[in-house]
Amino acid sequence: MYNPHDLLRIDVTSVLKRNGDLPLWAQSSIQKTPYVVVRRGVNDRFSIPVGIRGASRSERCAITVSCDHVQGVLTPYELQTSESTRLRLKKAQETFGMLKELLRSMHWGPTGSVGFELASGTQAMNEQSDFDLLIQSQWFSVTEANDLMNQLNKTPMTVDPLIQTENGWFLLREYALGKGVLFKTMTGLELQGDPWRPSH
Repeated sequence: MYNPHDLLRIDVTSVLKRNGDLPLWAQSSIQKTPYVVVRRGVNDRFSIPVGIRGASRSERCAITVSCDHVQGVLTPYELQTSESTRLRLKKAQETFGMLKELLRSMHWGPTGSVGFELASGTQAMNEQSDFDLLIQSQWFSVTEANDLMNQLNKTPMTVDPLIQTENGWFLLREYALGKGVLFKTMTGLELQGDPWRPSH
């Protein structure tokens, strides 16, 4: 089973046969760079929810692919070991280097346009991009979260950490405010006062 934010290298020919009504930009995108990102949602061997990235933020396409059409997978945590020089923007390289030092005791990895660029070798970031990342569940207090955000705010790029728990995801920036979070699960969103113990 694949997890949200994993990047899948796909058999483009097979995916296009299964999804013949894709927008032309989406067809062109995966033909040029055969990677898609796993989305939130229930997935099984025959139906993995994924997203196709285009050249702009408005170009996003949601489809499903079969496990048989997946040729490789890269998780955010695997991408964390990538060389910063795989990123084209100098401030992205500097931010990546600083994060490796600041988060050295945590299990984390880049996502979003950062992860896509590291995995594919195709430039996906621009001067306005955030540096998205995923941090695996590690309990900390609101005070500790606030301290960490203060450190992350010193990087050249805006860093937007998403915390992954056993039950879902939430933004570190929201948690650091101490007012609850919008908790993301595989099937939806819910407001949580304590994201470490989500209600069911």
